[in-house]
Amino acid sequence: MTGPGPWSLDGRRVVLTGAAGAVGREAAAAFTAAGAAVVGVDRNDGPLREMRKEGILADHLCGDLCDPDVQDAVADCCAADVLVNNVGAGDARPLADTDEALIDRMLDINLKTAAGLCRRFAPRMAARGRGKIINVSSVLALHPVPTVPAYAAAKAALIGFTRSAALEYAAAGVQINVLAPGYLEGPKNAAYFASAAGRRFQERFMPDGRVGPVDALNGPLLFLASAMSDHVTGHVLVVDGGYSIW
Repeated sequence: MTGPGPWSLDGRRVVLTGAAGAVGREAAAAFTAAGAAVVGVDRNDGPLREMRKEGILADHLCGDLCDPDVQDAVADCCAADVLVNNVGAGDARPLADTDEALIDRMLDINLKTAAGLCRRFAPRMAARGRGKIINVSSVLALHPVPTVPAYAAAKAALIGFTRSAALEYAAAGVQINVLAPGYLEGPKNAAYFASAAGRRFQERFMPDGRVGPVDALNGPLLFLASAMSDHVTGHVLVVDGGYSIW
């Protein structure tokens, strides 16, 4: 009888931020199915409690990760084998309306939350000689569109941050990678992609004519979190159905 395969997360603890969102919920279920104990972090307490009742989460912590005290609490709650920085937010505005307050907000949410948790978790992982960190950026960091300069800049900065951190911690057995998703289904995009304009967008820019399902990141996340990616670090894994090829 053989033991668990290289994709197994048996005995691993995963800290997943943005856990209450559509993508986060799917990711939590996938990690749990792979054997992990998942600690979900989000600003929305109700969905986290429901996920615990359903067995999708082993534990949860509610708070705004833009607050350094909340970051400290997350880092102190457990010794994570895997950290997934899935918190993010976008804002589409023309450049003329992109003021310093918006730029600061995009950096706070999309870069500094991940950077703060990496700074807290990576040294502890290094001390144990192993660990996985996955920072969720966006395909718009690599293939931007008009009206998202602040968001694209923040997500691109996250890639640069990740690659530098990956070099620093590679010798300690910690792999730090980036997941760059494209357009996905979910409540935030549902109305647009159901509209005539949204359908035209999919027909024009999506090679298979559709945006990705809400669970499209599960496989890539499991790959980057498991032993299958032990020789992969500083990598940007794009999951966009071919959108960025255009």
